Amino acid sequence: MFPDHSRDEAFLASAARAFLNEEPPRETLGSAAHSLDWGWILSRAEDERLAPLLYAVVRSLPVPGTVLERLRAAWVNGRRQHLAGAEQLSEVLSAFEREGLAVLALKGPVLGESLYRDPGLRSFTDLDLLIHAADVPRAVSLLAALGYCDQDPEHSLPYKLAWRHSASFAGAGSRGDRLPVDLHWGLLESPGIAPAPPIGLKEIWDRAVKLEGWDRSARGLCPEDLLIYLAAHWAVHHAFSGFLWGLDLALLLRRCGGALDWEGVAERGKRWGVRGALYHALQEIQAGFAVGPPPGFLAGLRPGGLRRWLLEWLRHRRGDRLERLDYLIPVLLMDRGSDVFRALSSAALPAGGWARFRYGKRSLLGAYLAHYRRAGRVCLRTARAAFPLTVPLPRWGRGQR
Repeated sequence: MFPDHSRDEAFLASAARAFLNEEPPRETLGSAAHSLDWGWILSRAEDERLAPLLYAVVRSLPVPGTVLERLRAAWVNGRRQHLAGAEQLSEVLSAFEREGLAVLALKGPVLGESLYRDPGLRSFTDLDLLIHAADVPRAVSLLAALGYCDQDPEHSLPYKLAWRHSASFAGAGSRGDRLPVDLHWGLLESPGIAPAPPIGLKEIWDRAVKLEGWDRSARGLCPEDLLIYLAAHWAVHHAFSGFLWGLDLALLLRRCGGALDWEGVAERGKRWGVRGALYHALQEIQAGFAVGPPPGFLAGLRPGGLRRWLLEWLRHRRGDRLERLDYLIPVLLMDRGSDVFRALSSAALPAGGWARFRYGKRSLLGAYLAHYRRAGRVCLRTARAAFPLTVPLPRWGRGQR
């Protein structure tokens, strides 16, 4: 039997809700603190990048001293990281402005400043920037001049420029301690060679807004586009896993929900092919944080069909531990059956040029063999995640009669 950590999970969720509602820790949180597995909670909070926020919520509770010390260290480091990350982001944005390159800042310290009452509580591991696709070569050259280099050896930069919508660059040499910079020329990536949702980038740029608390050049997504982006990013890229992504959404809804153009949100979600991702993400936030869209909004957005039923069954079966279904979930979230067919057919028989680029093979046969080996591993991992074994299988030759 696996250990039951449902009470520990519930405590983490209660702490996140207490932060969202700006409430002091309730008596139920305090009384539960004595009977919790604090080692597991600490590990999970660190994995989820929630440790600074958890410290802010529980520091007045009867938490074991060693646990509180580690949480406080994470809180101090979070504040330092935010200051350093904000300074680095300002430097990069200024460099882009000098070169005449338009850029929008996404997530990271921007969300910390705009949504969190203490920006240092919103941990991040990189700086995300959205640029125009036509500006990618100039942006890559600029980052190289600033001391950044491609940090993903598994996928070559030419492959990402030709087939993907983002690339990550890490500091090199004297800039090795800097956060990576993720360049995006599209807002969403589908796994493998599946088609990305047709998000209207031109209108997103047209609606971009000045970011509060930053200099005049810093711009980001308008609140409605940010809501759609955060929901789709959490659903498609993270398979609804991660307290932090859900808390971002809940904080945005709590701050801006009453002023959002909800008709526009629904219209864009359907037109951009992320209706299912938007529906399931908002449904999850409403259930977990008791904050959500206006009454009737989800009913009008609710997708139909077998894929919705299967996704809800998986969410009920696996709870929020869906990260190992990161190839299946995006397919189930696709709004159009034609997109599902394209995703499955391209995975079964990808274009030869893509396969050579993706696996770095000169031989087409070698590229296809590498692809099918990887596809087999992904399918096996997905099957094991969807149907986990709760009882170990007997070993051959042991206890057999």
